[in-house]
Amino acid sequence: MGMVDARHFPERGVIMPNSNQIDLNIVVNGQPVMVKANVEAPVSTLIEHALKQSGNSGQPISNWELRDASGQILDPTRKIESYSLQSGATLFLNLKAGIGG
Repeated sequence: MGMVDARHFPERGVIMPNSNQIDLNIVVNGQPVMVKANVEAPVSTLIEHALKQSGNSGQPISNWELRDASGQILDPTRKIESYSLQSGATLFLNLKAGIGG
């Protein structure tokens, strides 16, 4: 007998998440927000959702930098999956230096 795909048995309480979706904790200027992300989308989409959820609408996306826990800047044009982020990872979104006064 072959392997059984658990996604076909939600009545058993086993529901597999969409493999393209991850939850990321984005700290926007010190305020944490949880953002659902499609790993096939560009990082700019993640920035856009984090800004919207946190109520930060005064600056364009191009004025923000998204960094991982080690301080590496994530390129907004690259796909989220290219960074091999795990669901639950924390990223930091801040205005670029010298912007915002």
